[in-house]
Amino acid sequence: MGFLLVMTIGILVLFGGLKLALPRIIPFFVFYPERLSPQESHPRYWGFPDATEVRIPTMDGPVLHAWWFPAVNTDASSGSAIYFHGNAGHLGDRGTVAAALSGMGLDVLLPDYRGYGLSDGKPSEGGLYSDARAAYQWLVSQRGADPRRLFLIGNSLGSAVAVDLAMQRRTAGLVLLGAFTNTPSLARHRIRWLPDWYLDWDQARFDILERIGRVHVPVLIAAGSEDRVIPPIEAQRVFEAARDPKRFVLIEGAGHNDIFSHEELWRELYGFTHDALVGKEETAGLPPGTS
Repeated sequence: MGFLLVMTIGILVLFGGLKLALPRIIPFFVFYPERLSPQESHPRYWGFPDATEVRIPTMDGPVLHAWWFPAVNTDASSGSAIYFHGNAGHLGDRGTVAAALSGMGLDVLLPDYRGYGLSDGKPSEGGLYSDARAAYQWLVSQRGADPRRLFLIGNSLGSAVAVDLAMQRRTAGLVLLGAFTNTPSLARHRIRWLPDWYLDWDQARFDILERIGRVHVPVLIAAGSEDRVIPPIEAQRVFEAARDPKRFVLIEGAGHNDIFSHEELWRELYGFTHDALVGKEETAGLPPGTS
């Protein structure tokens, strides 16, 4: 009996200690940045000769490294986009996505978060939100992008970054790919045997579910039916909490990392951005307050 009591106390102490250490531990599970060497910095190195690299200052100090992809096949209904990538790697891994978006007629800004690639600093939830605001400001002020024709596209962790920015800045529409409700919910999917109170942390929550209802632009949410990293039910819950107009697409056969290889996703992306931009063209001459 004494042995069982000692063991129980020991387990409780261990769990309690780990709970106190969570603020320091969680970032290692949320952020997986990889660095770039200076020789790898230019998009030409990765096979994108038409793109250029840019530096974007943030309000709190770090300077972000980003790539700029000019639109291909532009027409009167063209626009721009910022693509916010997931929690691992660097922008070199996402150049093909940005190039494909530019092929749809969008000017595309692809930034690396602080601590990723050649960007300064160390990643944090607040830091990534600050990075997004800096990217938006650069695109509008330096490139003259029209916010009414600017789309925010977030993948995986980037979904939370895009949602936070869409709450605060004017934009044409929001696209979320592989979205989740918040990081504690993802942890529950993976570590089911731990109690909810243990997994419910305050730092690095990236709480999309709490924020999505404050977004007032059209929303497209897509998820892969075979996503084993972020279960599609997570994206479905985000969709249910979002305001209209909104659209949810389940890409059959797509996983978490190969969703961009499915033609259905690109059809949906083109339809969503094209319809939004055409709508802007049709109402451009109307007085304020009319539609």
